[in-house]
Amino acid sequence: MYTVVQAVNLRTRMDPPLPNNHFGNICTAVVAVPSMDKEDGSYDILNQMREAIRKVNTEYVKELQDTDEHLNFRKSREASFVKGELVYFSFTSLCKFPVYVADFGWGMPVWLGSARLTFKNLCCFFDTKYGDGIEAWVQMEEEDMAKLEADEVLLSYVSPTTKVKASGGGIQV
Repeated sequence: MYTVVQAVNLRTRMDPPLPNNHFGNICTAVVAVPSMDKEDGSYDILNQMREAIRKVNTEYVKELQDTDEHLNFRKSREASFVKGELVYFSFTSLCKFPVYVADFGWGMPVWLGSARLTFKNLCCFFDTKYGDGIEAWVQMEEEDMAKLEADEVLLSYVSPTTKVKASGGGIQV
């Protein structure tokens, strides 16, 4: 079974909401299972993800805090994943998160990246430094990446950029 997973920020969905500058992993993951029987090829996954994200509201966060239901759901999904019964496609976004204004004592960041992405089928979105675009960091098996990089429809929506490849010795440009 294939699943699409999106990390969702819980800061603004808590009661009371946490401040925007509260740092740390205050998130949950929402899951959608693509319907593979649609004739138009879109599989309706965008609508499924939007609906799953809409359900993450104050009541949902309260339930996360008060019950083990979500934890038990996650445990069962992970057990299925370990057995090879599930394939995850995970997405996360740091867009609109003020990472380029953080000064840790050595000046403002010149470029934002991520440590080596060790997860299979992971896509991380980051705003560009000047807010004029979005970078997508994608981690896939090499053969799947080759197919993605050759997809003409996808390429019609992206701007050319320097290819960055993480290796055991660091980042290669």
